[in-house]
Amino acid sequence: MSTKKLPKNSCPYCGNNPINHAFCYTMETLNVFLDPVSRRIDNVQNRHVNRLFNQVTGLFGWFFENLGLLQFHRDREKTLSDRSKVIWEEAEKRGILMEGIMILGRPIEQHRAKINGRWHYFESLPVPPRFNHESYSWMDDKGKLKNFFKKHRLPAAFGGHTSSLEKALEIFRKGRPPFIVKPRLGSRGRHTTTHIYSEAEFIRAFKIAKQLCRYVIAEEHLVGSVYRGTYINGEVVGILRGDPPRIVSDGKHTIKELIQMKNKSKHPKVSDVKVTSHLEEFLRRQNLSLKTIPTKGKTVDLSEKIGISYGGFSAEEIPITHPKIITQIKKAGDVMGSPVVGFDFIIQDITKDPDKQRWGIIEANSLPFIDLHHFPLEGKPINVAAKIWDLWQ
Repeated sequence: MSTKKLPKNSCPYCGNNPINHAFCYTMETLNVFLDPVSRRIDNVQNRHVNRLFNQVTGLFGWFFENLGLLQFHRDREKTLSDRSKVIWEEAEKRGILMEGIMILGRPIEQHRAKINGRWHYFESLPVPPRFNHESYSWMDDKGKLKNFFKKHRLPAAFGGHTSSLEKALEIFRKGRPPFIVKPRLGSRGRHTTTHIYSEAEFIRAFKIAKQLCRYVIAEEHLVGSVYRGTYINGEVVGILRGDPPRIVSDGKHTIKELIQMKNKSKHPKVSDVKVTSHLEEFLRRQNLSLKTIPTKGKTVDLSEKIGISYGGFSAEEIPITHPKIITQIKKAGDVMGSPVVGFDFIIQDITKDPDKQRWGIIEANSLPFIDLHHFPLEGKPINVAAKIWDLWQ
């Protein structure tokens, strides 16, 4: 198996979801810089403002539709994400008319649904305007989130946020390796570096994260699976496990051979693990190589990216989740006050008492991919889209 080279226009740090670096850097940096202005706007936001915004959006839609710049479609297959598709499918089951929005003939993640004779506009997930939307303006900011968790004594990894390499190194020296470095704003694990043990690796990871945002998060790397706990209106409705591609050593074969064996025996829905220069770099940070024969029984992660599209694993595990974990995720959602939140957390054993493990919440998502609960590789699927529409009752 030869090392596969990535296309010239791809980015190994963006993974399967590449974006324009310069545009992202500008927008995410401005979002942090203009935060004081955003907070003043948030202070006057309420259900009446949200209703007015919905009405104005409708007027703009009518105006641009008549100019021929904007169109509406009723084909759910044109949706850009499975998240929107499961929402659309549930709307059809309930007899709710839903339309997607197209700009110059191209579908976008904006939609509208006709409820009680009125059009309601939304991005992917239809959250009623009567609910508190305040925390949606800041929860995707990982720096603010760390401060929020600290204030409310919620479990989180040691770390901080900064735009200064010098201050970032101070955080690294105070903490316990391995570390993880990522942009303060961003999603889908883009430009995130894990398993950082040395200052040289840390500096390189800091520069990689800064390609997408001037401000960077540096924190201790928690060990275990990454879980998505989805909170809806006071209830934790699903706990989805997501693993990166991994191999378990038999003490006889090299990592390269174990990857070949894994690809031959994998589930049909799981993508092959691709051996790239980025994968080799990831192994080097763990003092491993493709030629290494790990100790029998040792589990080796092959990427910082999680999910079946990278050769990983997913399972719906809320039935076996320890009650204290569900209580903590519910508490996080309750104190945030918004009706729909996706919490990402890392823990080694979901079935055991979290008080006896090193674990923490690492992110909160204002627009979570609820479809993950609909299509787990293992475990009973959960219709989270139905719970979203239930908010309108």
